Amino acid sequence: MKTELANRRFLLFVFQLLLAAGLILGGLALFNSSVDASRVISSKAHDAMAKLALEGNTVAAPENYNERVYQLAIVNNQSAIPETVMIGSSRGMFLGREITGFENLYNHCVSGGCLEDDYALLGLYEQKYARLPSRVILEISPWLFYGGNPEARWLENYSYRTAAEKLYSAVNGQKLEIRVKKENPYLSVPYLQYNFSVLCEQGFAAFRGDEARVSADPTEAADLPDGTIRYAAALEERSAERLAAVTSVSGPVTYQNADKMTELDEGKTGAFERLVRYLLDRGTEVIFYLQPFSPTQCRYSFDEALNPAFGPAEAYLRSFAARCGVETVGAYDSRLYPLTDEDFIDFMHLDKTGTRTVWQSDYGHAAGIDH
Repeated sequence: MKTELANRRFLLFVFQLLLAAGLILGGLALFNSSVDASRVISSKAHDAMAKLALEGNTVAAPENYNERVYQLAIVNNQSAIPETVMIGSSRGMFLGREITGFENLYNHCVSGGCLEDDYALLGLYEQKYARLPSRVILEISPWLFYGGNPEARWLENYSYRTAAEKLYSAVNGQKLEIRVKKENPYLSVPYLQYNFSVLCEQGFAAFRGDEARVSADPTEAADLPDGTIRYAAALEERSAERLAAVTSVSGPVTYQNADKMTELDEGKTGAFERLVRYLLDRGTEVIFYLQPFSPTQCRYSFDEALNPAFGPAEAYLRSFAARCGVETVGAYDSRLYPLTDEDFIDFMHLDKTGTRTVWQSDYGHAAGIDH
């Protein structure tokens, strides 16, 4: 009898413990999803932005704008698949209808875009339309093939991450190996702390987030109807201050730990090649876009070999492109073009005029530099 009573008490204790844990975790998830200050859980806050953009409006980018969740909202709200999509990192964000001449184009580039982002964005299209766009332009930075690339933002939103995982499995015949760590935003204590600080600062307005609005100020940062971006005037316009920032470089590219990259990761190159062949096998035209680094940066990265993997990365891409019949636009060394440091926003981002120079110099030619 005593043993049975003890067992009941123990089971009651375990039940109470589990109930308390469930209430704590449930409250944590509810609070994080309700405030969601970084907009990584739900795409609802971005749906209004996407609808405005798809109606042909220039949309102001709010402070808590999440680029990947916004791309998810764009695909979800499209009425038809674009003929051409641009995918990659922020280094490709100026390539839109105006520069490429492709009228039915949408630019899905995101800051820090990695190989998993390529899979996610193409996976979203295949899930929705059961097919892929007719043309895909891939912006390819050297660190796309770095095994130690720390980019983890593609993991934040469940639907976005799942799209990457599903397409990766279909293309590679195996599960996507996640090499970086990212906390579950629902149950993240640091995210709870951040959400609470935003709530204290903004009050109940934190639950609404910034409202989507059409940009009426041509000097503010904004998203254009084709997915390309407009920087704030201080960066968009050429100035002595902008030039000084570009020429202040004095070492290797350290973005995404690229200074630690000494060789191309075989797993990354294999997954990249299989994705490209997957597109080609389904009748999709593929174009590689390699954005140059500033002339000042090139002296450190190439002349002094402080980024030793950059040259091999471009050589690999050109060789693979030639084997597959893929056109390559651009090069990592800006000194191959009529470009100066004044054409750059920073050491790795061309301005719109510079981007146009590269595209018009190379598009329509055989892969390689032909000036």
